[in-house]
Amino acid sequence: IGKYIDILEDAGDFRLLVNFHGCTLPKGWRRTYPNLVSMEAVRGGECYKFDSAYPRNTPSHLTIIPFTRNAVGPVDYTPGGFSDRLYPHLTTYGFELALPVILESGIMHHADTPETTLGLPPFAVDFLKKIPVVWDDTRYIAGYPGRDVILARRHGNSWYIGGINGEEVAKDLTIDLGCTGIKNGTLHLIHDGMSARELAERNLNIKDGKLTLHLEPYGGFAGTWN
Repeated sequence: IGKYIDILEDAGDFRLLVNFHGCTLPKGWRRTYPNLVSMEAVRGGECYKFDSAYPRNTPSHLTIIPFTRNAVGPVDYTPGGFSDRLYPHLTTYGFELALPVILESGIMHHADTPETTLGLPPFAVDFLKKIPVVWDDTRYIAGYPGRDVILARRHGNSWYIGGINGEEVAKDLTIDLGCTGIKNGTLHLIHDGMSARELAERNLNIKDGKLTLHLEPYGGFAGTWN
């Protein structure tokens, strides 16, 4: 533990930010050392390169992380891996696009090639460019560890929503956004398209804080409103 503290203090003297990898769990150090932006301490997307069981376990794994690992501190999972490696994704593009909202980290590493990321639809690229990494508020909307999770996060006056499905079954979930203070409005939603490797967008009307959202098997969505 002392070595972690020494690194944080020395980095602070030189006004450097710190992101620990291959590390222990967060222990509240960010309250004392604000230059600590994130910590790994999670099985990340690099496992697609060497673990044949990882694709099958990942959808449910990532619906558990917000309730457990990420609840105790920032998690640098390195989301945004749209390309397939040695062991291909079972998750959809909508699932992957939602991860920067689902997982909180003080820095966001979009773990893919520039060609793949910039080859996404322009509305998805624009979403990834604008999404914050620092949040003023976080609200649990729906979900159960291992099954699915929907979270809403606020940065300034803008709210972002993300949802992922950890199961191989389609779902229609009616949610209540009343906890965000939103009763009526328009949600700009990016969701899975005609296939697992396509994205689409549409606007949904929020009435009395409620709306119904669709999740494809191992799918997801992301959106924003203000």
